[in-house]
Amino acid sequence: MVFVDRLDMASARAIQYARSLTPDELRAVHFVLDEDKAHELAADWARTGLQRIPLELVECPDRRLTRAAVECVVRELADGETEVSVLLPDRKYRGLWHRILHDKTADAILEQLSRLPHANVTSVPFHLDADEPAKVPLSTLVTRRRATSHADEGLETPEPNPAGADPAVGSLPGTTPIIGATWRTRVILAGRVRSVRVAPLHDAPTLELVLVDGTGSISVVFLGRREIAGIGVGSRMIVEGTVGVHRSHLAILNPSYQLL
Repeated sequence: MVFVDRLDMASARAIQYARSLTPDELRAVHFVLDEDKAHELAADWARTGLQRIPLELVECPDRRLTRAAVECVVRELADGETEVSVLLPDRKYRGLWHRILHDKTADAILEQLSRLPHANVTSVPFHLDADEPAKVPLSTLVTRRRATSHADEGLETPEPNPAGADPAVGSLPGTTPIIGATWRTRVILAGRVRSVRVAPLHDAPTLELVLVDGTGSISVVFLGRREIAGIGVGSRMIVEGTVGVHRSHLAILNPSYQLL
């Protein structure tokens, strides 16, 4: 998992390094602090032509980046069989004041993630000579080669109440709490979209969401769709379908849905 906040040379360097690790799965993760910037990033990402590198947009309504990062990694560790490696683009600036401004959040994320069993976190430095780093499309920066799949993921029990979860949504009449959803059962679930995974345009169309309700989380996958009007990070919705497995997580594929 490469944590990215924008498209630039530092993010490209981190992705190049991630590819060299030959992970089973590789993806970029962006924590949404500004919806307009997140939508712009997602649109730019889809146009870059990167090979098999999806971008996941993760809700962060309270702007607590460190907590959001920990919960994102813990979700991948929950199966007890996964190793997760997190790469943090580290922009090196000339001058002490720039370093103080830009290092605090990354240092806090690195410290907290390094405490999780089966999680590894590494900062990938990139030295910036200019005062203002230029925004450059990743397609011009990252070597185009066939991506071998392999992200790093690990183990740990997720928190029972995910950050930003909305218990009121999950308690709607006729719905089942997400924690009660079990394999091969048909359920009606209500919750809020915590994250959206954006796939590059050349990949098979797939829209992957993570739905939370205060009791747990579940993947919701729409095959053959790149986007659905009205569905994004923070959207509230009801889904109905049979619980299966997708990417080692419980998931509902192509459910019927209703926006709240």
